Amino acid sequence: MELRGLPHVVVVPNGAAGHAIPFLEFIKRMAATGIVTTVVASDKHILELEILLGSRDLTCQGVPLRLLGLQDHMTHLSHANWTATISNLSLKKLQIIRLLEEAVRDVGSPQSLQLRGVQPANPPQCIVHDMFTEWAQEAAEALHIEKHLLYVSPACSLSCDLESNRLFQECRFPITRDTRDAIISGIPGVPSIPALEYPRVFLDASSSKWMRSCHLSFRRADAILLNTFYDLERPVLDALRHEVMGSSDIQAKCILDIGPLLPESHFTDATPEEIVQERDPCISWLNTRPAKSVLYVSFGSAASHSASQLVDLALGLEASECSFLWIVRPPDAIDRAATLNALERVAEYLPPGFEGRVKDRGMCYSGWAPQMRILKHPAIGGFLSHCGWNSTLETVAAGVPVLAWPIKAEQHLIRRFLVDTLRIAVELKGDNYAELELEGDGLRPPLRVSKEEIANKIRCLMVEEESQLLQLNIQKLMVKFKEAGALGGSSRLNFEAYVSLLHANHDSAAQLKEMEHKSEMRDIFSTGERPLAIATLG
Repeated sequence: MELRGLPHVVVVPNGAAGHAIPFLEFIKRMAATGIVTTVVASDKHILELEILLGSRDLTCQGVPLRLLGLQDHMTHLSHANWTATISNLSLKKLQIIRLLEEAVRDVGSPQSLQLRGVQPANPPQCIVHDMFTEWAQEAAEALHIEKHLLYVSPACSLSCDLESNRLFQECRFPITRDTRDAIISGIPGVPSIPALEYPRVFLDASSSKWMRSCHLSFRRADAILLNTFYDLERPVLDALRHEVMGSSDIQAKCILDIGPLLPESHFTDATPEEIVQERDPCISWLNTRPAKSVLYVSFGSAASHSASQLVDLALGLEASECSFLWIVRPPDAIDRAATLNALERVAEYLPPGFEGRVKDRGMCYSGWAPQMRILKHPAIGGFLSHCGWNSTLETVAAGVPVLAWPIKAEQHLIRRFLVDTLRIAVELKGDNYAELELEGDGLRPPLRVSKEEIANKIRCLMVEEESQLLQLNIQKLMVKFKEAGALGGSSRLNFEAYVSLLHANHDSAAQLKEMEHKSEMRDIFSTGERPLAIATLG
């Protein structure tokens, strides 16, 4: 397929847990609309994307998805260490920016096949970057192209991030022993919430410097794309567009909710026949359980608990007398390098005899689990979740209420959103942070929850009267979820508007180039000079 007549964008994702799914869905949707999409990332992340996609050479409706490594030679580093390296070492960061500049120039060159092994395409008109690859903005500015932020967390988190510099200037963050009980207000579209519900980078002075620079970069983005939908975060999206966009230091000319960025299968329901035929062990077990009787327990791929908290969780599940499917992960003290071996020994971290005592109503599983298919199974009646944003979108898609147990990042903020605003969740409160003697001024300890509270809140979610209202609210939201991504839905229209903008910019650039060429030709012939091609033919 000839690519030179199509718009071209470069996408710079990040390998952080939870970011791959929305970025993969974004690039597939872009290619499906006739946008040439070149993904440039660390060598390590490109290798992982190839595994997820099944190949480096993929096409979507005839348009290729091109994957290019930065040639940074740092595949030995984890994503967190890679990010820390370029954040802390200005020289290394400068080198990475230069590598990105070279890659963007090469893929827009007529010699791109020789330079990078990809078919020639037009020069990219923008770089779409992740919230953690803010350094890509410097490359875009050096190349005089636009920088677009794809923000994969909720809009309420973005609103807080955009205000972070002001909050620090006003000394509301980082928190101290004297300000731990403070209530933070004045964030566009976000209700007043306790300071300790904010992400740790707001709370702790030692960890805030790099993230604050990321937050400032959000203000310099020429466009902001959000992995959410209008009926999910209406107040904050309205505030971002009407109060924030257009202010003196916000550069974005559009803030568009284009989510949820989830695979197409998330928008459709499996037939009863497909469910019965499923061979996954989790699904097979769920097929034996009554409708809405099972609590699904999972804390994502990157979150974990202490060994003692795992024991209390197990005892709480047992005491609740409810059925459950628990995706068990090793304690957080286990070295990540040894995680695979630890998964095989997961029974070691549970109370003695636990699995035997609950075998008639509970399943503990330590392998990979098809979360969306599990959530959509008719046997599932609730989700004990860490409140990660992808998991939140998936539980909304499935219409399953939540028992909220945040662990890190913006998950505490999301908990407040699920419990107070959407009213689709029950929260595990755990210890009162304000009563704890913390080691540092800004540090927030992990949420420690007793087995008694776990058991009580599980029953509240699964069997008590409050569960009926939660079910009603989440079912209404599930309908809105499907409408947003459907033809004529708010997110579909916003994505189409974004694609139209890219096509319009491409057409304008092509027209300008043609006009410049005609002007040059007029100048050449008016001066008597002849272009090389004509001279050769003559």
